[in-house]
Amino acid sequence: MAIPLPVSHGRPMKDLTPLLNPKCIAVVGASERFGAGSLVIENLQTLGFSGKIIPINPRYKELYGYPCYPSLSQVPEEMVIDCVAILLSYQQVNTVLEEAGRRRVRGAWAFASGFAETGAEGARLQEELRRICASNGIQFCGPNCVGYANLQDRVGTYSAPISPTLRKGGVSAVAQSGSVILALANSNRGMGFNYLISSGNEAVVDLADYLEYLVADERTEVILAFIETIRRPRAFIAACRGAADLGKPIIALKVGKSEIARQAARSHTGALTGADGIQEALFKKWGVIRVDDLDQLLETAEVLVRCRNRLPKGNGVGAIAVSGGEIGLISDLAEGLSFRFAPLSPEAQKELRRKLPSFTAIGNPLDGWGSGDLEETYPACLEVLAREEGVHLIMISQDSPPGMAEKQVNQYAHVARAAVKAAACGKPVVALSHISGGLDPTIRGILAGGNIPFLQGTREGLWAVHHLMKYAEFQRNRGKEEIAQEAVEFAAEKKEKG
Repeated sequence: MAIPLPVSHGRPMKDLTPLLNPKCIAVVGASERFGAGSLVIENLQTLGFSGKIIPINPRYKELYGYPCYPSLSQVPEEMVIDCVAILLSYQQVNTVLEEAGRRRVRGAWAFASGFAETGAEGARLQEELRRICASNGIQFCGPNCVGYANLQDRVGTYSAPISPTLRKGGVSAVAQSGSVILALANSNRGMGFNYLISSGNEAVVDLADYLEYLVADERTEVILAFIETIRRPRAFIAACRGAADLGKPIIALKVGKSEIARQAARSHTGALTGADGIQEALFKKWGVIRVDDLDQLLETAEVLVRCRNRLPKGNGVGAIAVSGGEIGLISDLAEGLSFRFAPLSPEAQKELRRKLPSFTAIGNPLDGWGSGDLEETYPACLEVLAREEGVHLIMISQDSPPGMAEKQVNQYAHVARAAVKAAACGKPVVALSHISGGLDPTIRGILAGGNIPFLQGTREGLWAVHHLMKYAEFQRNRGKEEIAQEAVEFAAEKKEKG
């Protein structure tokens, strides 16, 4: 449940409840034919929505078991409508919004494109839309977007088929690209989502508004943001500050470094993009974790949603693998990242020498294969690493792609159980599979049961650990020193004022 803060940067926060958690949704343009007009209702049924669904279409008397009305104005007055899903062409959207205003509807969403992203006439229509919503107090999502899904409350205006692998949890995502929201929802990554929000052109409710709402939402633990533009920098900063205060990481994939990307943003959502260097400085100051692609976004979310309450207390990593070759791979790709492989104490080296065969090189990263005893020797090596004062995070390198033979799964299950046991030391433990093609369900299940993040892909996994370390450092250093960046905030304010 979202708990609106009293004010944000000098103004009351928008109450997005009628939009994001309505009790009654009218679906204007509902249809029995495949498409957005059918999918919104089917998705509400799939989610298990317990509220009221009102289909609107003059061609039907009934749809999906619900009475269907010719128009919003003909819905009985005693039926209080919280949100209107508009699945009509862009030429009809504003007419429906005016009708919704007369019905005192406070939330709305439109699927249609054809607004500011298309040029001057579309921009005029979008400005008219904004004025209609402002005069009627309507919180509007879009236009030109796929809507949203609120998994926890089992409601949404989601206009694509909901993936059967989608499950609820503590990650919320906002993307100005509908395709990105679909990619995250369909990723089958295993993490649970709370909100999936496609914001589109952001004619009324923008990125900063959604971030404020998610920061205040108790069930959101980690926020993902795919950003093409930051329309109100100071409001964005206020939301980031609130997230930092609550220890709620924001992971941002910000596009627009290249001129081609900036042109794409303008043609996609009608967005204006700003100086990337200023935005980078803002991210750094307020602890926003910037990633470079969707794989990094997902892996970083995986590690932060499981480790945000047990952040590493330093940048020392103790790594263990069962392959000398993969030790070399890890060491090469970790060059230049924010963590270091901590030197082992003389006591730890002596103890490991007693546990491992004489031909094993003792070091960090450690080759824990030994003679192939993953049931006793490997866990014993992990215990040694966990006791090391210079080790603040334990990394377990273990490939576990789907399709392994049953005997190999059983063998690697010893490694997974050892990881869970090692987590009892209180330090974060992460597992890394070097192949990005999925994870064995048995191994993943054991690790998930111990709340151990399981990362896919060497580079993406190491960068996820890097981002975890940087976020932990940011939280440790907050309030300890003054960071003089008035010029950055002044530039942001100047950009906002145009």
